[in-house]
Amino acid sequence: MFGTLNWITLALYLMLMLCIGVYFMHRNQNTNDFFRGGGRIPWWAAGISIYATMVSSLTFMGIPAKVYATNWTYYPILATTVIVALFVIRYYLPYFRNANITSAYEYLEQRFNLTTRLVSSAMFIIYMLARTALIIYLPSLALSAVTGIDIVLCILLIGIVTVAYCAMGGIEAVIWGDVIQGAVLVGGAFFLAFWLMFHTEGGVEGYFGIASEAHKMQLFDWSWDYRTVTFWVAIVGGLANNLISYTSDQTVIQRYVTTPDVRSASRSIVLNAFMCICVSLVFYFIGTGLYTFIQTHPGELDPTMCSGDTILPYFMMAKMPQGIAGLLIAAIFAATMSTVSSNINSVSTAFTIDFYKRLRPMSSDQSLLLTARWSSFVTGIIGVCLALLMASWNILSLIDYFNTILGLLTSGLGSLFFIGVFMPRVGARPALLGFASGTAFVFYLAYCTDVNLFLYGAGGLIMSILIAHISSLFTRTAV
Repeated sequence: MFGTLNWITLALYLMLMLCIGVYFMHRNQNTNDFFRGGGRIPWWAAGISIYATMVSSLTFMGIPAKVYATNWTYYPILATTVIVALFVIRYYLPYFRNANITSAYEYLEQRFNLTTRLVSSAMFIIYMLARTALIIYLPSLALSAVTGIDIVLCILLIGIVTVAYCAMGGIEAVIWGDVIQGAVLVGGAFFLAFWLMFHTEGGVEGYFGIASEAHKMQLFDWSWDYRTVTFWVAIVGGLANNLISYTSDQTVIQRYVTTPDVRSASRSIVLNAFMCICVSLVFYFIGTGLYTFIQTHPGELDPTMCSGDTILPYFMMAKMPQGIAGLLIAAIFAATMSTVSSNINSVSTAFTIDFYKRLRPMSSDQSLLLTARWSSFVTGIIGVCLALLMASWNILSLIDYFNTILGLLTSGLGSLFFIGVFMPRVGARPALLGFASGTAFVFYLAYCTDVNLFLYGAGGLIMSILIAHISSLFTRTAV
């Protein structure tokens, strides 16, 4: 049973999130406040917000479950974040800041044309709706599994609270909520990692001994097999997927324009990269700790639950005392809500700026602000409804499913921004042809080959750029 004390702990956390929304609702006087935080967000808060947005419940629960079942071969993917961060600061950030944009896809109209902007923004919105549903569904599934509470109630609880504070407070509520949620989820992760390490039979020495013997901390697979997460697959896939996320994802790019200046934005990107390398390591220690603890205490956990994405929340409920378990479940909620709130706000921004304002240019600022709030509400409701539908699906590995969606729907977006920055001769028609070709190629890789899913993004990115370049050779001017 979840227990009264756990429910009180979780309820206090959810009430805190609602209070944040109410507080910042009174600070949002116009759309610049709602979408960009008035440009007054400190760099460290923006950096933590980027990290909290990228570290969803898929990371908090999916990575430990993956490590428990396999090893650390996914970790080199995080190392590519540093390379991509420096690349973004040097080449992309000046474009986003100098263009004075609110939606990332405004840049695509400036560089190409309106069609490119609207197609890209629509693709992003579709992707975000699917991602929002998945990230609401995963912790709801975990909470339902460990407490017996109906999964529908869990989905509604997460969705309603997140939609409320996001629609009220705008990007400021999202970012400062991310700061609090980031502290909760990172604190919970460190607590779990150390608890598992010291409670493994033999303590720290036993932890590393058992892990080493079972090759649980193996970082590299040096084979050339393109069907599994080998070292080169992790590096190539990590570079491509991170480049796509940090250069074409509105949830990330929106943080770049909430800080006072370019230097602050650069520091926020560096802080996020540091946290990805160092802080995210704790999730791998948790996965290894789950394995070592269960190996030395085989009778203390139900073996039928010690697999899949429910293993971590089940462990929390089985071994943690009342109150502590509630805090750790709140950490899962924090990981979920930080990502979902960012998704909702970014979809609201894309719809309001790229469609409503662009197609109704005479709209007043107050009309745009009202549209932004209503679109936030509608986005959240759609995400909740899709999550309820997803509850009836059979998804064996949710982290793999998420990365499949990432590769299938976003590689073309990354290619458009890459072409816009680095290929000045390529105009709108070649860029759109490359975009369509790359997206089609990704679906071919997914459904007609056995290529590892981490290579989908790289394949689509390369194909898009190649086709755009070739087609531009037959175009006299950049149109």
